[in-house]
Amino acid sequence: MHNFNLLNESTIQLPSGVFAGVESYVCYPDGELEGIRLSEKNMLVTHAGELIPAYTETHRRKIKYSVEFYKNGMIKAVALDEQQEIQTPIGEFPAELVTFFETGELKRFFPLDGKISGLWSEEEEKSLAIPFNFELSFTKFTAIITGVGFYKSGDIRSITLFPGEAITVQTKYGDILTHSGFSLYESGELESLEPLNQAQIQTPIGIIAAFDPNAVGVNADSNSLVFDKSGNVTALVTVSSRIAVQTQDGRFLTFAPRDVVNPLNDETMMTEGLLISFDYATGAVTFEEDGKKSTFSVDGNGFTVVAYDSSAYMCSPADCASCSLKNLHGK
Repeated sequence: MHNFNLLNESTIQLPSGVFAGVESYVCYPDGELEGIRLSEKNMLVTHAGELIPAYTETHRRKIKYSVEFYKNGMIKAVALDEQQEIQTPIGEFPAELVTFFETGELKRFFPLDGKISGLWSEEEEKSLAIPFNFELSFTKFTAIITGVGFYKSGDIRSITLFPGEAITVQTKYGDILTHSGFSLYESGELESLEPLNQAQIQTPIGIIAAFDPNAVGVNADSNSLVFDKSGNVTALVTVSSRIAVQTQDGRFLTFAPRDVVNPLNDETMMTEGLLISFDYATGAVTFEEDGKKSTFSVDGNGFTVVAYDSSAYMCSPADCASCSLKNLHGK
């Protein structure tokens, strides 16, 4: 069933208001309005303030909906015509793209929304950015960001860093140089981060080098080095540590990263990290290889951590540009 009315060939009425200058629109399979592109100036009143959706085109902006909707007609995302100041739970920030929860609260904002392509480079996009200052319980930094995500409560969900930016995050394992970004629990504790380099982590089975060179996240809501609210590491990815396990029944098993064909280049190889997770309540450690999980009790089994050396190719930021830079503004 349609949840909108066509007042005329260029005007649509929705629960969120009347939109004039509708150039085109797309519907969900069941007929609900999914998104519209505008050719005239409109103004929306939202939790982020009064927003002007995109109605002009430039060579640096992505071709996307001016306004995107949930099936119930509530606004899901607004691509702004120009960068403008918006209201966020942590103050005013400039934005070119904002997204919302289905209940109307601000979900995420992006200061810039340029399309990285042959016509617009990452360097050109970064030249338009300004650094922002943040002070949290575990880090204080000034850096260029691609976006900030929020919980419905208004607490910060994650902060995503612009490619090439790095900050220092304090953990119980020491200071860790972080790129890509980090996420928080709703109560404010550090939840996860993406190490820039090998981070030596003391785990229940020994010291493991945590690092995922192939981490490509649309945003920093989820990262390869994960902590519980007490600051203990509960999961990590390693490409340079191999774990030998001697089980209680006398078996010898080995878990290690593996070399796979680079999906961006069939002629080269890359190292796929080994995912290791820890359950402190049960005293268990789990290794995940190629989607298969193997769980052991830390007590009663023997674990030896040794270096894993591979000559396989690992993705660099330049090599991953075709996938990571195109996904900077995921919702």
